[in-house]
Amino acid sequence: MKFTEEQKWSATTQDVLEVYLDPSFWTGLTDLSATSSPEVLDIKRDSRTAVVRLHYVLSVELPKEASRFINPNDVAWVEETTWSLSDMSAEVRFLADQASQLMKASASAGLAQHGPSAVRSIRGDVKVHIPLLGSRVEKVIVQGVQDHLKEEAAAVEDRLS
Repeated sequence: MKFTEEQKWSATTQDVLEVYLDPSFWTGLTDLSATSSPEVLDIKRDSRTAVVRLHYVLSVELPKEASRFINPNDVAWVEETTWSLSDMSAEVRFLADQASQLMKASASAGLAQHGPSAVRSIRGDVKVHIPLLGSRVEKVIVQGVQDHLKEEAAAVEDRLS
């Protein structure tokens, strides 16, 4: 299931990027409704790229039939975001903790300056390979991811102010 999200802040793209590369931003994300607080696994940066590795547990209710394939209490993954610092674009891999052969997800993101606003555009795709249930599970996961992204954007706004 494909999804898109757009986020906008009254800031420069560089200021927004610096928030996303700050470990204290991630450790300060608490009380999220759709996911656990992220565990920062690693943040590396050189002159061309930055890689942010976070661990999340999704807090959504999967269809109960899916529990034959996926532990509904442990829908968790490592989110690995690789930023190109020159063009402010990112590729995101979601590495599932369990049933990785059944669940695949990825996304791309870009930061662009539009007048006084920094805009982050995200395009992603979630695939769950469970016969007859895959699309239902995808919808629940995508809704959880989108809810998380909205809360994350609000936290970025708070950090920027």
